[in-house]
Amino acid sequence: MKFLQFSLCSIVLASLVLIASCEDDIDFAGEHVETPVLFGLLDKSDSLHYVKLTRTFGGSNNALEVAQIEDSSYFQEAEIKIEEWTSTKIRSWVLRDTILTNKVPGAFYSPNQKVYYFKTEPFNINNQPSTNDPNPMTALKDDVTYRLIATINGGEIVVNAQTKLVSAMSIAQPSAAGSYSFVKMTGGVKEYNAVTLKSNNGNAKVVDTRMQVFFDEYFNGVPVRKSFVWKVGEYNGNQLTSSTSTFPANGETFYTLLKNNCTNDPTITRRKLISIRLLMTGGSSELSKYILVNQPSSSLAQNKPTFTNLTRPDGGPVIGIFTSRMTNKLEKFSTASTRALDLLSTRELCIGPITGLLMFCSDFQSDINNGESWACQ
Repeated sequence: MKFLQFSLCSIVLASLVLIASCEDDIDFAGEHVETPVLFGLLDKSDSLHYVKLTRTFGGSNNALEVAQIEDSSYFQEAEIKIEEWTSTKIRSWVLRDTILTNKVPGAFYSPNQKVYYFKTEPFNINNQPSTNDPNPMTALKDDVTYRLIATINGGEIVVNAQTKLVSAMSIAQPSAAGSYSFVKMTGGVKEYNAVTLKSNNGNAKVVDTRMQVFFDEYFNGVPVRKSFVWKVGEYNGNQLTSSTSTFPANGETFYTLLKNNCTNDPTITRRKLISIRLLMTGGSSELSKYILVNQPSSSLAQNKPTFTNLTRPDGGPVIGIFTSRMTNKLEKFSTASTRALDLLSTRELCIGPITGLLMFCSDFQSDINNGESWACQ
């Protein structure tokens, strides 16, 4: 046995010596192929449409250090066009570049990031053109195809893609009137209620529902606005089984999230709920596929498919997606004459077991007139 062990070790050592004698240097980086990384989502409910274009980088330098250098992720020169087509081209935009300062710190450079954009007139909640823009352009259209052409480094690389818009999606429930009822009475017993949120999906193949909650915290009488986003749910792929999607928004979860997002500061003198904004976003079939294939793998082999609708005439590699989504918004405000939360839910906010010690108060006029202990003074 000892001889056998020694022989095996001798073979391994000899093999290593032979490998080392044949090749002194091992190239771990390999031959780097410069690859465009492009992401763009058109949304007719927005006035600004962004496309982000970066590139992969390689070489023998430390990748973590290179990732912190902005220039390492950008091409020297790029032009991006969006064209609107039926059987012929209707109009086109040459995108401008700008710097946004909202990039979250992490492995890559921040907070600045370069993006490309063009501007149109948004649609409002009733699917009609908005008049808020002093210099409006015609809104994006449902019945056309939008083509993207990215020309990089003077034509050295060209990236093409096309998409149609997500359309006919709307908020079916709740209605614009009325308030949210996160608390109800059943047989004289108070309990938390699940509010039903419902969307008409239109041609969307992935539906995401969120609530953005705004409230003020008062420091020595001065209000400071705070907000948080509650992801209520998402349906994608086989989960979309009908033309509508229903999401239950649990009342207890609402109050718990509100409590968890309050500032822990003893100098705060009171808090007021300002509004609850419902956001229902539908994505295209391409976006649905892209989300599904990029979910974490449950396979032991970690084999994952890839998906992109971007192409290059030269057949070279490209990463990302150019497609569409549609965002519907409904905001309910808490004022002296309107309620975002109904009476029971407002009382729960101000004196209930979860948020009752956080000094929320109501400035609804009837609460003040009735002398409610939890009305703002």
